[in-house]
Amino acid sequence: MIDDYIWCYSAEGFHKVCYRQWGESNGDNVILCCHGVMRNLHDFDYIARSLADHGYCVVCPDIVGRGQSDHFQDAKNYSYYQYILDITAIIARVGAKKVDWLGTSMGGLIGMMVASQPNTIIRRLVTNDIGPIILISALKRIETYAGKEALFNSFDEACQQMRKNYATFGIKNEEHWMHLFKYSLKELPEGRWTTYADCRCMVQGLNPNRQETDTPDIDENGNIIFWKYWEKISCPVLLIHGADSDLVTTEVVEAMKQYPVKLDSYSIEGVGHAPTLMEDDQISLITDWLKKTA
Repeated sequence: MIDDYIWCYSAEGFHKVCYRQWGESNGDNVILCCHGVMRNLHDFDYIARSLADHGYCVVCPDIVGRGQSDHFQDAKNYSYYQYILDITAIIARVGAKKVDWLGTSMGGLIGMMVASQPNTIIRRLVTNDIGPIILISALKRIETYAGKEALFNSFDEACQQMRKNYATFGIKNEEHWMHLFKYSLKELPEGRWTTYADCRCMVQGLNPNRQETDTPDIDENGNIIFWKYWEKISCPVLLIHGADSDLVTTEVVEAMKQYPVKLDSYSIEGVGHAPTLMEDDQISLITDWLKKTA
């Protein structure tokens, strides 16, 4: 395992994008893991170890504005287009010809966008609790805690709030909670605590009206829709979703199946948005599917 970074270019000049790599790349064994809108690369630490044991080179970036990567001065530069450019540079760095893509929430949306492109570099796509539609009701719930600057007087206070915010993850193991806390929170010079993620990523990154290129659409109910990308995907797709998810409902799954996409889907009981991919059974769903579709 190595931690590294690459310099990427934006309207502000160059910015640093950090990534963690598990295993060696031979050009054909790379799987790219892309996290959710306010999350970071360490969400994949558990599954990355398992995938590396199966012979994969696992590459997990901190999308700009999250984790250890740089933050933009101007929030308008947080866009799907920028994220795709940055990830493409990392894929080139590790020498991948094609990649399998595992994306949670926002990371899955980015994967859909990349998979829909001509000459796409994605061989197989795994989306974790995200489909081609962001239901406005779910988005409003997430916005109650994300997209706002979070300041806490102590580490314990911050952890308590995170347990509330991420209760839908269905985390049962205290070790997994501590992993989440460790890589989500940082202490400020004055002694208070906050998150590593730039809170402006939430507002900017999920609003189609604030995307300069490659924009999704909004339907008559205010839902953000990505069907124009979904219908162009030709690679095999695995959808994993929480049985209690308010983002990937039964209706969303059925709508996805109406398109000529090679789709397999699995529902995880006792979980909402989104499965952590830290539990052995969740990890096995993905490794088994990758083996089956090899």
